[in-house]
Amino acid sequence: MSSLGVPMKPAQKLPVVEKSKHWLIINKPTGISVHNEAGDVRSILKKQLHPGTFHDIYPVHRLDKETSGLLVVATEQEAAASLSEQFQNHKAEKMYYAVLRGPMDVSDEWQEWAFPISDKAEGRKNPQGLLKDRIEAKTLYRVLESNKFFSLVELRLLTGRQHQIRKHSALAKHAIVGDPRYNDPTYNSKMAKIYGNDRMYLHAFRLTLPIGGRVQTFETPVPPDFKKLFQS
Repeated sequence: MSSLGVPMKPAQKLPVVEKSKHWLIINKPTGISVHNEAGDVRSILKKQLHPGTFHDIYPVHRLDKETSGLLVVATEQEAAASLSEQFQNHKAEKMYYAVLRGPMDVSDEWQEWAFPISDKAEGRKNPQGLLKDRIEAKTLYRVLESNKFFSLVELRLLTGRQHQIRKHSALAKHAIVGDPRYNDPTYNSKMAKIYGNDRMYLHAFRLTLPIGGRVQTFETPVPPDFKKLFQS
């Protein structure tokens, strides 16, 4: 059940962007966990790719349940270990679109958030976490579009802390629209009723990494529900 009171339909298939014998890239919808939850990416793909068998699926990296976008999964453990190493050694680059609360100055120039944060899930009252837990965190962003209510931004992580984009946006006083952890729930509920969508507006749109024997880049467009917030 969504916060709008509309029953959620279980996903039957996940959109596949690229596929090989050892791995695949999917465009994960919002609201679906990667693993360790009923109806997660792992269980859906097992049924989608290997119905009636015991073949497993191995997630390679993290993407929050509330975040949509490109996700790498492997179909065998050896490939999963090799691909996971690319992310751990910072050889993979992820870029995101987000709709942030409030107006910001549109610019082609990249800017930086460098608020130190913990590497733990925190909350709206203290996104940075305890002072003793805070470590370096850097996020590059540029504002693509803005009106008096929202700003569409492109983001690139220079470090990989938990909920980094979500925390940095909130600390910059421009929390991600629909973020259930770091934005105001009353505001989120109001936006969901106005726009008919209670999702968090964060999407992993570009992924570059060594895969399939060469460096490849995969992309998805700005989600249609993001564009809706900028239509007059």
